[in-house]
Amino acid sequence: MTKSSTPAKLSKHMLMPALVSATVLGAMAPAHAADEIDCVFPFWFGFAPVFVAESEGYFASEDLEVSTAFDNDRANVLPAMASGAIDCTMRTIGEVMSRPRTADTTGTVIGTIDVSVGADGVVAGPEIETVADLIGQNFAGEINHPGTTLVAHALAQEGLSIDDVNLQLIATDDSMAVFEDDSIAAVATWEPMMSSIVNGTSREGARILLSSADYEGLITDVILVRTEDYEENPEKYAKFLRGIYRAIDLYEADPERFVEIAAPFFDVPADEMSEALEGVLYTSYEELVSYMPSADGPGRLKEVFDAFNEINISLDLADAPLDYDGLVSGDLLVDLFEGHER
Repeated sequence: MTKSSTPAKLSKHMLMPALVSATVLGAMAPAHAADEIDCVFPFWFGFAPVFVAESEGYFASEDLEVSTAFDNDRANVLPAMASGAIDCTMRTIGEVMSRPRTADTTGTVIGTIDVSVGADGVVAGPEIETVADLIGQNFAGEINHPGTTLVAHALAQEGLSIDDVNLQLIATDDSMAVFEDDSIAAVATWEPMMSSIVNGTSREGARILLSSADYEGLITDVILVRTEDYEENPEKYAKFLRGIYRAIDLYEADPERFVEIAAPFFDVPADEMSEALEGVLYTSYEELVSYMPSADGPGRLKEVFDAFNEINISLDLADAPLDYDGLVSGDLLVDLFEGHER
């Protein structure tokens, strides 16, 4: 989730041309019509299982064709989903929940794909010892950046508000240069830029104040699909999930092979991708079941959802809390692999 020197390759939120095709996945169509899914998502390594699932034939074995495009701008993606031009996207649960989403906006979360466990965070100057020290200080970040939401959440845990922090809006790709201004107490960023700032800044004593490792699960990427199509064609999306979680199984069994397959889709060296993924936890099928609602309860994602209802309102990214049951569905997960190869 990083890097200013090659921003298009690592920045999770950097704008890219609307719906520019990164690749069209899938072999030649069989004689009968295969199920099709068009998925558009940010340029982020966490979504690599989609490319690995195609390359390894997992989607083909399900008679599923998946086409993809990179686009980091929700202003492009959400209208495309509403119009039916695309079927799915993948991004953080906080982004999924933020404006312009309302209770009536199409989109159902059907799964998780990765959790940031240190890849996102906040670098602070030596005078900032705790998050409470940011009150009244200049904090630089993007409004919807994971680092910014981490600060809002951490302050709320202390009974404080980000409204009392002087939030300076910047492009994350500029965070290294911005932090050189000693009037900036802290900056929201991501790896490997986060470590590069700490190790390369002229500000002696700079350190990582907060990272997603401090609040594991808060920065979770989810799979969001067009509600109308999901309700009409649930098995198509079950196929999609099976492909993704088989790819995650491959990562857990042989991460070097996974990265070797995935890195060319992002046009980056394999070692660079491997380093970035050190701060990421892919959610296996078993972990997915623990996150999503089931007969046993709402799942671990409910706690994150509730936190973002508060965070998004505090950052003026939402007008009112959203309903978890209306946005998140675990219906596909019961016996997802029953009778299917894994």
